[in-house]
Amino acid sequence: MNAPPLTFWDRLQLLLLRLLSLFLGLVDRLFHVRWGQRLLERLANRWQAQLVRLNETIARLEKERTQLESLAEALAIHTAAIYLAGRNLACGELRFDPAEPREEEILNASIDLLVKNRLAAVEAREVGPQHYIYTLEPDWAAICGRIADAAAIAEPEMADWFREGLKFIESAVSDRLPEGENAPAL
Repeated sequence: MNAPPLTFWDRLQLLLLRLLSLFLGLVDRLFHVRWGQRLLERLANRWQAQLVRLNETIARLEKERTQLESLAEALAIHTAAIYLAGRNLACGELRFDPAEPREEEILNASIDLLVKNRLAAVEAREVGPQHYIYTLEPDWAAICGRIADAAAIAEPEMADWFREGLKFIESAVSDRLPEGENAPAL
C-alpha cells in the first residue's frame, strides 16, 4: 500500500519540527538544560498515543467491515434461497432452461452465489443439439445454517427477517431436507 504524497502543510510542519529540534538541541547544548529533549519526548509520547488510538480504530473498523461483508453475503443467500424455495414449492424441481434469457440470468446468479459457495450443485442434461436443461440441487441444510449464523450476529430487526425467511424455507422445502432434519432453530 502506497502512502499518499505529503501535502504542502505536512511538509511545512516537518520543516518547522526540524527547525525546532535544531534550535532546542542548540539551547540544550549551550545551557545544559534538556528542555528540547523533554519537549520532544512529550511530543513523541503524544504521537505514539494517537497512533495506538488510530490502530484500535482501524482494527474496530476492519472487524465491522468483515461483519458487514458476511451479512451482505448472507442477505444475498437469503434472498436467493427464498426465491428458490418458492420456485421449488410451485414447480417441485429447480430446472432452468438457458434458452430463456430470464432463466439464464437466474441460473447464472444461483451458480455464482450458491454453487461457488458450495451451497448447491448443478447438473446439466442435454435435451437437444446444443440445448441443455440445468437442474439446481441446493443444500438446504447448509443454506439454512449459513442464514442462521448470520441471524446470530445481525441486529434484531434483520435477525427477525432472517428467521422469517428460515421459516418459509423450512416449510417450502421440508420434503427436500434429509429425514428428521429441519432448518437450524434460532
